Amino acid sequence: MLESLSHHDIYEAALDDELFNTLPNRLAREIDVPSTIFIWLHPGDYREISAGTQAEANLDYNSFEGHDPWLAHGTDDKIGMGAFRLSNYVTPQELEKSEMYSEFIKKNRLDRYWCLGLMQSTRDGRVATAFHKGKTAGDFTDTELGLINRHVEDLGRLHVIRRELHRASIRKIAAADRSLLDDAPIFELDQQGRLLQMNGKAERLFRLHPLLAIDSKRTLRVRGAGKNAFHFAAAKATGARKSEARAMDLAQTRATDGRIIPKLRLNFLPRTDGGRKVLVIATTECADGMQNFFDSPQEKIMLTLRERDVLHGFIRGLRRDQLGHDLNLAMPTIDLHSANLRRKLGARTIAEAVAIALKHGLV
Repeated sequence: MLESLSHHDIYEAALDDELFNTLPNRLAREIDVPSTIFIWLHPGDYREISAGTQAEANLDYNSFEGHDPWLAHGTDDKIGMGAFRLSNYVTPQELEKSEMYSEFIKKNRLDRYWCLGLMQSTRDGRVATAFHKGKTAGDFTDTELGLINRHVEDLGRLHVIRRELHRASIRKIAAADRSLLDDAPIFELDQQGRLLQMNGKAERLFRLHPLLAIDSKRTLRVRGAGKNAFHFAAAKATGARKSEARAMDLAQTRATDGRIIPKLRLNFLPRTDGGRKVLVIATTECADGMQNFFDSPQEKIMLTLRERDVLHGFIRGLRRDQLGHDLNLAMPTIDLHSANLRRKLGARTIAEAVAIALKHGLV
């Protein structure tokens, strides 16, 4: 064993392309094998080699879709089980009959035969990690299996965060002077939740988001149901014994100035430079991205006449059946108008919709 990776070595690769591309090689060296590959399995089964130790061969993987026993066993049922030996599912005789082995591995004299697999899940699809040994090296030992399983959670969180950033077209988060770039809301906290630094988008997010606030001691406060989840994630990411990357979601809501804030994912990335810190990066699945939210002016909330009638009824304290009777509307129609009210007002409940409507003078 030539090298031992710490969990911070893995997390730091989330934000650094060079570190990410060299990570498979470092994992291979840790258990002294010739080949390790990260394969991102996109929806629709498109396979992308994102990093690997034998790059000259990686582009050929899609050519063996359906022919390769390794790829065929990269299935969802193996997510969460940790590292597994391919020999538990495929015999050496079956492997040697495969097109990939006979027409690719042997032909190109690649040192791949025994395989250790790892399947993990992200919001954008699965990630497979494959470790390979040569034919004469023998199958993977329990010790090697244990060494890789030490990294399973960290590798899973690495891929989740890295794919989140790719979706948001974020390649770097800091400039050469270590100031935070402004591609997405990014801020840094210490283990007590104090704000250490933030970029311009984070500052605007704090100003607009009704659930995020900074007190007089520059400690970030989270209101509502997400309070415990936020502080749990931040505490895990700044843990004294072992820090862990985390993520949490903030539901779509309406900003303090009336515009709609899309559903956000807060990605917590532990930092090692100068103490226990966590970098928090906000991303979104919204097709228009985060920039559309920041660029949009305050939105006017346009309600139809019937939506206003239903809203006034709820403000008066009427039940759904009473509203239906008064407005001569069926229950499904009342429910449809109620859903439209919640959507347009960025509310999760009718009570919250009523509060927002009163705040913005819609009644």
